[in-house]
Amino acid sequence: MSVGTHVAPPPSARRRTVTALGARILLLAVVVPTALLGLASAAAAADLNAPDRASVPAEIQSPEAHALPGDVTNVRIDMTENDGLDAIVAASGGGVSAPGVASAAAVRFHQTAGTWEVDTGPGCSGPWTEVLANQTTPTASPTGGGRLMLCVASGSPTVRGTLTAVYNSADAARTVNTLPLEQYVADTVPGESPSGWAGLGGAGPQGMDWGFQELEAQAIAVRSYVLADLGGYGGYADTCDLSCQTYRGTEYETPASIAAANDTAGQVMVMPGGQIATTEYSSSTGGYTSSANEQSPFTAVPDDGDGVCVTGACNANHTWSTTVSYSGIEAAWPEIGTFTGFGGAIFDPGRPSNESSYGRVDTITLDGTSGDITIPGTEFYVDLSLNSDLFSVTSTNGTDAAIIGQGWGHGIGMGQYGALGYAIGADNGDGNWTYQQIVDHFYGPAQLAGLPGGASSVDGSSGGVGGYWINAADGGVFSFGDAQFYGSTGGMVLNKPVVAMASTHDANGYWEVASDGGVFSFGDAQFHGSTGSIRLNKPMVGIAVTPGGGGYWLVASDGGIFAYGDAQFYGSTGGLALNKPVIGMVPTHDGGGYWLIASDGGLFAFGDAQFHGSLGSTPPPTPIVGVAPTPDGGGYWMLEATGAPHAFGDAPSVALSPVSPALGTLESPMTGLIPDFSGQGFDAVNASGQAFAYGDAPYFGDVTTAVPGYRGHAVGIAVTPG
Repeated sequence: MSVGTHVAPPPSARRRTVTALGARILLLAVVVPTALLGLASAAAAADLNAPDRASVPAEIQSPEAHALPGDVTNVRIDMTENDGLDAIVAASGGGVSAPGVASAAAVRFHQTAGTWEVDTGPGCSGPWTEVLANQTTPTASPTGGGRLMLCVASGSPTVRGTLTAVYNSADAARTVNTLPLEQYVADTVPGESPSGWAGLGGAGPQGMDWGFQELEAQAIAVRSYVLADLGGYGGYADTCDLSCQTYRGTEYETPASIAAANDTAGQVMVMPGGQIATTEYSSSTGGYTSSANEQSPFTAVPDDGDGVCVTGACNANHTWSTTVSYSGIEAAWPEIGTFTGFGGAIFDPGRPSNESSYGRVDTITLDGTSGDITIPGTEFYVDLSLNSDLFSVTSTNGTDAAIIGQGWGHGIGMGQYGALGYAIGADNGDGNWTYQQIVDHFYGPAQLAGLPGGASSVDGSSGGVGGYWINAADGGVFSFGDAQFYGSTGGMVLNKPVVAMASTHDANGYWEVASDGGVFSFGDAQFHGSTGSIRLNKPMVGIAVTPGGGGYWLVASDGGIFAYGDAQFYGSTGGLALNKPVIGMVPTHDGGGYWLIASDGGLFAFGDAQFHGSLGSTPPPTPIVGVAPTPDGGGYWMLEATGAPHAFGDAPSVALSPVSPALGTLESPMTGLIPDFSGQGFDAVNASGQAFAYGDAPYFGDVTTAVPGYRGHAVGIAVTPG
């Protein structure tokens, strides 16, 4: 049963095929992950008998790279055992449907020069009869309440959901299993932590034994990891089934794993900036997790449960020893010539010195007759198949080096044996811990939070909106629905606060503007200029993008307009004495004009923008925070700080959608709004980061649901099509 981390070995992790492995690692028992061998009963094993996926901690991707998504319902898995092959799918109960096939015992998607031929047959071995040719991404679905079996020589997994044949960016054949998120979690958890652990530790919460808390912690880690990088596996998939997280379809699924997924459904670990944490984990930390010096995003902490040894679960790798031959070192690093000894090592200071006489090896120097080299400790342990980088060389005799160490795996984040030890109270007196306590301990500063649930309007539409971003005064960007995170200024020290954002028209990037006119571009957003170095009469309050995305306008609170790129100047209120300051602008859809809106509801139309009325002569009780036009420019909405909308022209009167939070929950004044694409509604945000949906606009959650206790200041919102 293989355990753990879900990051494929990076290219810089040196991999060499060295003969006579046993001759150079004399005492180390090399265990091949049983899931890779297709053994059906691996998950039922009493012990975890393999380490984490062999990742190099110094190379892991920062969890800040992806933001918190909402309404995530499916996971796409590359079934790596079938890479490069035709996709042969048989029924497991019921039948199989596919393009041109209502129901069959088996189908084959056969590679044909960049497309696929759909064939049918009586089973995995055929014979095959052609049904259709020239299919792009044919998908097999189960019929009659059955499931699907992917026919492969190494052990055919039975899966829920669908199986699709695709080509990756290199035109190589791939097979992708798509299924609901929580089913994926239920099927992956027992591939990582034995379901039998749920019966350890005596009676605990939720009507289960205490060991069940470890499975729930594992479910949080599995779910968070896959959601942290949706689409990150080559673009055509979100993850893979063997070297990412151990997913073998329904093979290991048990009532305990299903319960763990259901009981924690929608819960993830969220970093302080709002991003889902890349929750790596390993079999055994050796008693202390990896620190930031190992480029872990998580705080190094003691793992008092790692030494657990009870009937049904005994960590044989809490401490270990082995011997490495000089010849093995020479074979792995031939550039040193004949190995003559170790020139020293630098240890990770993240492990307290009073815990042990040694820590995680940061670098180690190998001396040789042809020269000395200093290599990362991760490289040394991976290339020599040691259990971890938490080791020390205790002696050498001219032919061999004796090594003692602790743990199995990279030690980043949660240790699975340690999590079990904490759950069942085998943790040096710390007591029984719930899954919430376990994940909070191992993954700090990330915190446990709920995913914002997806929702549609009362009539089932979404206003053409697939997601939205909410941005904050510190430049932080929070993503919901299908909106992707492309970066932010949240970690920068800004001269002035961010006041607004605007997205590119393909939703693959966005701009942020600060009150001094500094412009920050992310994703495919291009920088066309700014007023960041100009002394302004009044601060900037907004940004708007031209239809082609080749330019933008900036607007100041006195109504002064600054045009960049292909944006044209059509006039401004910069020379007028305004009753109240301008708080924003929006362009017409052809870019031939724009509206400026003041906080008293006064509206100013320039270029081809049409005036359809305003509130300037009858200011509302609370300030206006923005204006949102309808698609044809024949009307617009204004929104008060209290959330009260005002419609003009062909903009329909709208109320809050039934799926939106009620205005009674409003914690602070509204700060902005953005129209949907149907002209029947808009989404709005307030200073606390709460989102509200009007008319047929959707609600995908907000900052307060994603980051409990958020104390920042949200200033704007932008939507993606969908």
